[in-house]
Amino acid sequence: MANEETVSESLVSSAVRVLMRVAFVFEPLAPTAITALMNQQLHRYKEAGKIGNYKTHTKRLGKFHYRITIDLDLTGMQAIHLLGNIFPKQLSRYRRWFHE
Repeated sequence: MANEETVSESLVSSAVRVLMRVAFVFEPLAPTAITALMNQQLHRYKEAGKIGNYKTHTKRLGKFHYRITIDLDLTGMQAIHLLGNIFPKQLSRYRRWFHE
């Protein structure tokens, strides 16, 4: 009786199998979706003035492996803010030199 599977466990395992099959079918389309999502977010940053111009490209290297290339045009101040957001702990000791 301990090895019996409940109805909810059976449904969950069936749903997971179906979702895995669906994921493998649409996986080759992922680079297009990744590029579109990156462009959408970068467009928001551009409109807000956080970055200048941008260009993205995603290449599928293998199953679930991608190379994402992002080319950003930044001013000096935009680069400082971007690096400050990416590496806050590493740049914290130099903050006094970066005035806005």
